[in-house]
Amino acid sequence: MSDKTLLPIGQFAKLAGMSVHALRHYDSVGLLAPADVDPETGYRRYDRSQLAAARLINDLRWLDLPIHLVRDVMADPDSPEARQVLAAHADHLVRDRMQLDRQIAQSTRYASEGVPMPTTVTGTAPVQIKLGVADRDRARAFYASAFGLSESVIRRTDDADFTGYQFGTYGQPGFFLLVLSEPEAFDHPGRSTIGFTVEDLDEAHRRALGAGATEAVPINSPQGMPRNSAVTDPDGNWLWLYQG
Repeated sequence: MSDKTLLPIGQFAKLAGMSVHALRHYDSVGLLAPADVDPETGYRRYDRSQLAAARLINDLRWLDLPIHLVRDVMADPDSPEARQVLAAHADHLVRDRMQLDRQIAQSTRYASEGVPMPTTVTGTAPVQIKLGVADRDRARAFYASAFGLSESVIRRTDDADFTGYQFGTYGQPGFFLLVLSEPEAFDHPGRSTIGFTVEDLDEAHRRALGAGATEAVPINSPQGMPRNSAVTDPDGNWLWLYQG
């Protein structure tokens, strides 16, 4: 490093494509320190050799990569660890995009149909059941084929999205969650029983069997109850079907 290669902070910021404020911030968090600081005035100067690092920081921040992860990547950009960080961040961005799609869809629906006024729910009501399954992908395929059900995101954290079958709107009458639970879940249930109302019992029963269910109770008309039947899913959970 020599005085010939040192650049004032303003000039370095222009060449790096970032603001002076950003450079000062990256210095304060230990991400990109100046090559020289005047002990009397505190004036910062950067070496031309630091431009590559500054531009890489710019690229990573454009990806919305958090500062602490930028630091991890900058430690060795070609390392397997850096690639792993970026792959995980790409997954995070995909989940952000999916969340944005959901927000756009709901905003569009409100714009065309109006904003529903929430109803205050009082008392106690069942809102969730978990079905124990050995293979969630297989179970998803069965419930999609047998009943036309499609999972949606029911809980979102910084690290992951959690999915389930949601009926209705949370906090409103009729809200209910059906969650497929694999063995590693801490509250994985044993075999469970759940009932569905269906538009056409004969068709729903036939469709469930075609999707891989096993008939447990044939279609019947018991006294004091709607016409119904029961099947078991590939994991042995009992599914009662009631004529709606």
